[in-house]
Amino acid sequence: MAAAGSCVSVAPQRTPPPVAIGEVIPKGKYSMVMDARWYGLPPAQDGWVYFRIERDVYRVDYVTMTVLERATAEAGRNWP
Repeated sequence: MAAAGSCVSVAPQRTPPPVAIGEVIPKGKYSMVMDARWYGLPPAQDGWVYFRIERDVYRVDYVTMTVLERATAEAGRNWP
């Protein structure tokens, strides 16, 4: 317990990401991003697509449904 008049700092709690890189996601559980350019994302290519997973966007291999990387930072200001 802190003494009266002293300051106590509390580190913000970070929540773990909803999925891990390399994880295989189940088909039909998450929404595919259909208009990547609207969200400021480069077009999907080479067999991967974008999926919205909770408040983030991820690149996912379309055939294997393996999460390749988190791409939220690449999304433009239109990403809700």
